[in-house]
Amino acid sequence: MGRGLVSVVFLSVLAGALSLPVTSRANDLAVIPLTAEQLKGIVPFAAVVQRNWKNWSQDNQTVSKLDLIAQMASPAYRGEDAAALVALEIYLKKNPPVDLAGAAAINDPKIIERYYRNVLKLRQAKRVLFANGQPTFELLQQGPVGDCYFFSASGWMARNRPAEVMNAITRLDDGRFRVRFANGDQATVTAPTDAELAINDSDSTLQDGLWMSVLEKATGTIQARSYSKSAAIPDPTVAIDTAGIPIGSVVKRWTGREVKMYHLGARVQRDQVRRALIRMQERKSLATSLLLHRPPAKLAYDHVYAIMGFDPETDTVTIWNPWGTDFTPRGPSGPENGYARKKGIFALSFDEFVSFYSYLAIEQN
Repeated sequence: MGRGLVSVVFLSVLAGALSLPVTSRANDLAVIPLTAEQLKGIVPFAAVVQRNWKNWSQDNQTVSKLDLIAQMASPAYRGEDAAALVALEIYLKKNPPVDLAGAAAINDPKIIERYYRNVLKLRQAKRVLFANGQPTFELLQQGPVGDCYFFSASGWMARNRPAEVMNAITRLDDGRFRVRFANGDQATVTAPTDAELAINDSDSTLQDGLWMSVLEKATGTIQARSYSKSAAIPDPTVAIDTAGIPIGSVVKRWTGREVKMYHLGARVQRDQVRRALIRMQERKSLATSLLLHRPPAKLAYDHVYAIMGFDPETDTVTIWNPWGTDFTPRGPSGPENGYARKKGIFALSFDEFVSFYSYLAIEQN
């Protein structure tokens, strides 16, 4: 496939095949238990629910998930109030609408812990655009929302083209942000609220400032214009958690260039893909890859990764999992024990890559 119309048609044909579920199914995040000292002074979840119920319910008897999402863009909810709003919305993802008594009686340990962790995350967040002067790749960890298709490409840009990430965001005099991507997509958004930070971003990412949160909110706004599933979600940050976004569209959004797609797995043309990876390495092109189905290896699937490099001499592909975590296998690094990772980066053989992964999108520069 070449540039121009053929590439556009190929992207459209693959859009259905590249529909992404909202979450990745493997979980390798090490969870450190909360301490009594950390929880000291935090108002209990039930009490926060009770003091906010009138506003959340809008004088209705019950609240639903969408009722709460519609209020996440409000800056009125801060700290504990925002954390409880998000925790209750997460509970309602798997439960019917609740009344005040039912909401205040929630005792699911995961929901209560999520509330406390959100409070702590919001207290520690660096509330400037770039806390370290420019994007810090090493701090990036995808949060709870399933936006790996965007986060992976954005992380690659932060590491390899940080100036372009910075130039994409302009703070306006009224406190809003204008985001303009290289392909011309743009949106003007308000500053992310505490609820939007709590539902979407990891503690680590928020130590680098608000830039990723702003980009995600703008992306949700842009996608709502053309994707009905995003448009149906009444908050732009939450709207980024949408299935059906082609991975090539994000590469094109960031680079403004055409994107070439390659089938991997059973339909792979190995020599063609190897040549493409060599060109990618030589030209320092942005590339992402979707691992769609469960592979015969300890890898997260229904998940998008960034391609960080290819060494043709060793036939090794270097990949970034946007979870950004470290992992040391109990045994040799590889499919059986899992791949050794540092800040989400790991290496696997070309044969393993083309066998396990499903699609590859590469910027054509």
